[in-house]
Amino acid sequence: MNPKGYGIQRVSWLFMRISGIFLLVFFIVHIIHSASILDRLTWGQLLLTAYSPTGFIILSVMISLGTFHTLNGIRLMFNQGGIGIGSPKRPDYPYSVESMNKKNRLCIYVTIGVSALVLYYALGVLFKF
Repeated sequence: MNPKGYGIQRVSWLFMRISGIFLLVFFIVHIIHSASILDRLTWGQLLLTAYSPTGFIILSVMISLGTFHTLNGIRLMFNQGGIGIGSPKRPDYPYSVESMNKKNRLCIYVTIGVSALVLYYALGVLFKF
């Protein structure tokens, strides 16, 4: 039971924002370090960090966040186009949100599941387990 009353749609909304922020920071850091390719000392330090276990974990998490952000963004584009949100109904009490139907919730769960599988696969490839 969730004491805050947040549903899966709120969790999806939060993960979408968090993944976007992390992907933006990763992109900016990646561009800054890629621009310093002429400075061999900085580039060598970056490669040592990237090929360490910590670098593998960070890369795996970023791949998983990118997968979630992409799949959830596709789901939201379909929803904004009217696909998968159901037909409008008269708002009778008790009110229920028709746009968050079983199909939409299932899409959120599938998105989270696929992202978790991608994280597991990425860790398995990088750590060879």
